[in-house]
Amino acid sequence: MMAIDTGAVDRALGAIGTTFRLTRLYPPSHPAVLEAMRQISASSGGLASLGTVEWKIGATGLVWHGQHLLPRNTQVAELAGLLFARGIRSIQVNPGVTPEHWLGLFGVAVGNVSPDDAVLGRIALHLGRRASQRLSASRALGEVPLPPPQAPPPEPTPPESPASPSEPVFIAATPPPPPAEAVSPARSSSVFRPNVLPADVEARRAVTALLAASSPDEQRANIDKLRQITPDVIALRDIGAVAEVVAGLDRSLGKIQDPDIQEAIGEVAGALADEAIVERMVARLGELRVPPAERAHLVNAVGALGAVSAVLVVDAYLHAAPELREAYRAAMRAAGERAIEPLQSQVASKVPEVVAAAAEFLGLSGDPHVAEQLITLTRHADERVREAALLGLAELGGREISRPAMPALKDESVLVRTAAARAVAAAGDVGATTVLVRRLEQEKDEGVLAALLKAIGHLGATEALEVLAKFAEPGGKPRRTPFVRAAAIEGLAQLDRVEAKALLELYARDKEPTVKRAAEASLR
Repeated sequence: MMAIDTGAVDRALGAIGTTFRLTRLYPPSHPAVLEAMRQISASSGGLASLGTVEWKIGATGLVWHGQHLLPRNTQVAELAGLLFARGIRSIQVNPGVTPEHWLGLFGVAVGNVSPDDAVLGRIALHLGRRASQRLSASRALGEVPLPPPQAPPPEPTPPESPASPSEPVFIAATPPPPPAEAVSPARSSSVFRPNVLPADVEARRAVTALLAASSPDEQRANIDKLRQITPDVIALRDIGAVAEVVAGLDRSLGKIQDPDIQEAIGEVAGALADEAIVERMVARLGELRVPPAERAHLVNAVGALGAVSAVLVVDAYLHAAPELREAYRAAMRAAGERAIEPLQSQVASKVPEVVAAAAEFLGLSGDPHVAEQLITLTRHADERVREAALLGLAELGGREISRPAMPALKDESVLVRTAAARAVAAAGDVGATTVLVRRLEQEKDEGVLAALLKAIGHLGATEALEVLAKFAEPGGKPRRTPFVRAAAIEGLAQLDRVEAKALLELYARDKEPTVKRAAEASLR
């Protein structure tokens, strides 16, 4: 018999073994563990392409189709040995498994997690011969688990005395199922139920059906189904799945006009997103290794829950790395008016960083009613707050913000002056060009000069062409740097004039690389 190709499985197991070793040395938040889990995610594609795979667990390793997998990998062998010692004889891995599910498996190996715990998600464990029924997260929530084979009750106990000390007692994480769902061990191990889907799959299908439903009766039926499976979805501990469902419910509100149905949707979303889950969503949004699709669901879900998530987002935003902050901005854009009230409470904080983040997010809400509050904050004592308030005004736009933003063009802070130029440009008042040109003659900082030139180009006044052409030329006193010239070229690119295009074509052959690249990019 020809040996099968185990390359994809070996790569995934190698990453899993490394992560297992690291989790025994460091906490889950350690950079080494996070990088190892990223490697698991990267190798999961090849494993998922194989569909559902089942590995036999021996005392020295894993076996698949009669082949010993990674026989010389001591980390995988150690993991398999620990699982074998706990009575587990095979492991079934289904498509959609996440690094968090593997962490659950590691917990089983070291004895911290039950083999039927919901944290295992797409991973199902099988015990020895006498208790070989499938123990997965979804089934553990729907049926009472069987006792392990190595610890049978010493004497049979009548069913009417379940509290007898001689019989093991099982404590379920959720309320016990109805009597009709209880089945005998022999029957539960032999009946195949193809219509039983994982809770997250059922929830996604119910949301899709809700979005497609046209009659109130269909909408209510899907909402009732979601309400019934909500505890099972939460028990999976899959934040991405919860976020996807919440985001889908929020989308459905846009097409459903019935107030009663809207209220029912809100109740389901509220049940899915309790305080702990919202906190985890916000934290997950700022993690580095989140797949793009899941991050998009998190952005929409955190935005949909803006009334309760906004304060958490402010705190997470301040502690996030700069390259990860855009996800929080996107969530506040999605939140819109729902986040205004909690953000306004944060503006009253005595911590300047908190006030600055809240001010920027108020602008992202897009509600023109917050403009007056942001204008007041442009006179705050802390420059970070003044800058954030101006950036918030730039997000709002509207001609009414132009005049209040102009005094900040003379602010002592370079960052505030730059933000003021952006706010004046976003206002769209062509008459402000005169003020911007006057500031060009007095400004010394290159960054602010660049912002002023781009703002002049954005407003597109009659005199803009002459001013920008002058600053795009080489030379001058003091000599214009390539950075300033490139900014003038970007301003020219915003002018819809033949003369401006001719200048761009000219500077596309400039000997200065920075200027040349700016012109070439503007012509594309």
